[in-house]
Amino acid sequence: MTIEQSLTQTEKWSPGLGLPSWSPRLTPRLFLYGLLLVMMVWPAVMLVVGSFRTLPPGFESEWTTEAWRTTFTGAGIGDAVYNSMIISVVTTLFATAIAAALAFLSERTDAPLRRWILPGLLIAFATPPLFYALGYSFLGNKYTGWLNNLGTLLFGIDYLVDIETWSGLIVASIFKKVAIIYLFLIGPFRSLSPAHDDASLVSGASQFKTFFSISLPSLTPAISGAVLLGLVGGLQAFDLVLILGWPQGINVIATRILLFVTGMSGPDYAKASVLSIALVAVVGVLCWGQARLLGKKNYVTVVGKAGVRRRIGLQRSRPLVGTAIALFLVLAVLFPIGSVLFTSFQPIPSVYENFSLRHYVNIFQLPRVTSAVALTFTMSILVGLLAMFLAILIAQISRGLSAREFSVVRFVTYIPLAMPGAVTALAISSAVISVPGLQQLYGSSILLLLALIIAVIPFATQVANAAVVQIAPELQEAAQVCGASPRRTFIDVTLWLLAPSFFAGWFMAAVIVSGNLEIPLLLKAPDLNLVATVVYNLNSTSDFSAASALLVVLLAAEAAVLLTALGLWKLLGRLYLHRKQSLDELASGV
Repeated sequence: MTIEQSLTQTEKWSPGLGLPSWSPRLTPRLFLYGLLLVMMVWPAVMLVVGSFRTLPPGFESEWTTEAWRTTFTGAGIGDAVYNSMIISVVTTLFATAIAAALAFLSERTDAPLRRWILPGLLIAFATPPLFYALGYSFLGNKYTGWLNNLGTLLFGIDYLVDIETWSGLIVASIFKKVAIIYLFLIGPFRSLSPAHDDASLVSGASQFKTFFSISLPSLTPAISGAVLLGLVGGLQAFDLVLILGWPQGINVIATRILLFVTGMSGPDYAKASVLSIALVAVVGVLCWGQARLLGKKNYVTVVGKAGVRRRIGLQRSRPLVGTAIALFLVLAVLFPIGSVLFTSFQPIPSVYENFSLRHYVNIFQLPRVTSAVALTFTMSILVGLLAMFLAILIAQISRGLSAREFSVVRFVTYIPLAMPGAVTALAISSAVISVPGLQQLYGSSILLLLALIIAVIPFATQVANAAVVQIAPELQEAAQVCGASPRRTFIDVTLWLLAPSFFAGWFMAAVIVSGNLEIPLLLKAPDLNLVATVVYNLNSTSDFSAASALLVVLLAAEAAVLLTALGLWKLLGRLYLHRKQSLDELASGV
């Protein structure tokens, strides 16, 4: 029986999907457009509306174009845009190169310490940017940093490093961004088909030439997506700039937007909206550029029969590579995280006596801390799960769209990424307030859940797109030939093959939620505190040691979740391998 004949005996499939067309009125394409319209376009439209009003939607105000005439000519805007571009481009280029090299070393070579790369970068990723910056500040502040104090004690010099400079900001931003990009690349690197390598090796190419000429080009979707996220994320950099760049007067777009929203002379939502719309326009250009880069090329790497993955032997260069990996992990992970941990035991920063656990005891005596930890855990799990499930649906349905439609869908899913957290909260609250009957959602956990899902969708869809594009259609076709319905195939085949990326994206989304500050701060009700808001309040009162202690508790909870997930994944490993072997046999028959 041919595939075409089998299609006439089962439910009709949408192009390239494991999803059925349930009815003429509810096709996957209409579902996708409706989802994007409600979750992405509607808040963005309300943002545009807000740029022409003197007050946010929901309040009586006048229509005006004043914000469009004056925003970009205001004092400091030009410098903020230039600084954001420098941070975005420089940090993304260096971070992508380093992350790709680490992914190559950990997945394709026998490098020493390669097994420590993923855990180390998971810790760096799980650390909220605000406290990653504080860790470097505690380390290399010109006057109170413990590394400089150590230099004064040992060598009698004023300071060894000054982290609160342009160079310190760039280096810290690169290290933080490496962790994010690496986690986007690790799944695609791991999913590379050994069959492609075997064909190249049989032709006489070396392992290094095979990787750079065969494997690396097939990773173009993942690498270009990581670069896109890095560039956009750099344009809205905030936390690191606030801690390490603010003392030097470094201003960026995100800080200007926050000043517009929380200015001492009163909030100016219109100008904040104008700047955010400009960022959305930049995202559109970047998405268009990525679509032109990818074109109509085929990047499938997860296919049927596959050989045994071979690791490239580094031979004499192993000690040098191992030293480089160790140095990177010390600078990017041990130093900032260790500084936060060290500070949590100090009475106050720069005081090196009377160390104790009192800050850990004190924080749990605060009534709001226990409820904040429970709510943060619940929100992180739910948001990560729902965001990744929606992202896989979006990626699967998008695979059957035309190139132009796919570009539009990708651009729409990146809209929240172009809006800093404060503006995202503003857009979502404005969208809800503008609909009669939904005003009671403001300040509720439901609105907070929805806003956080929208905030992490760009990251989730990038993980899903990079994974889905590598799955060969014949694996789904093989299941259908055997009589499986499209819905059953989507669950039993597609989701199983996407499981590594699904769990990685779930964890990443949960971590982003646990460290998100702006959205919970602006959308929460008085009795809905997340850990980030409690930490922010402690930090605002200069209780850095207590804030560090709460951060350590948060990191410990994330580590426990990660270990539980890894244990579950090992239990499911045998079932996954059995399922993959069955699909290989079916695909070879097809």
